[in-house]
Amino acid sequence: MDLKKTAMLAMMGVATMVAPVAFAADGDGMQSFQKEMGTMANKDGMIMKKDFMAMMEKKWNAMDKGKKGMLSMADVMRIFSDTKGN
Repeated sequence: MDLKKTAMLAMMGVATMVAPVAFAADGDGMQSFQKEMGTMANKDGMIMKKDFMAMMEKKWNAMDKGKKGMLSMADVMRIFSDTKGN
């Protein structure tokens, strides 16, 4: 393999590893989710299961507009990555 191909593969590999960090760093969804978790946490930084489950149920119900009891995988992922996953 020549040097040009090696360099290109190396750059693509680095881009592949850095991309998820770059997208996560935009913070919109994950930062708001972390903030919400922070408001739920007690003074020791612990979150009660009932509080977490109630929050997730609220988010689920907000996204399940047809009340079918099912969400697409993309919708479920939006709960964690998108501020619209109320």
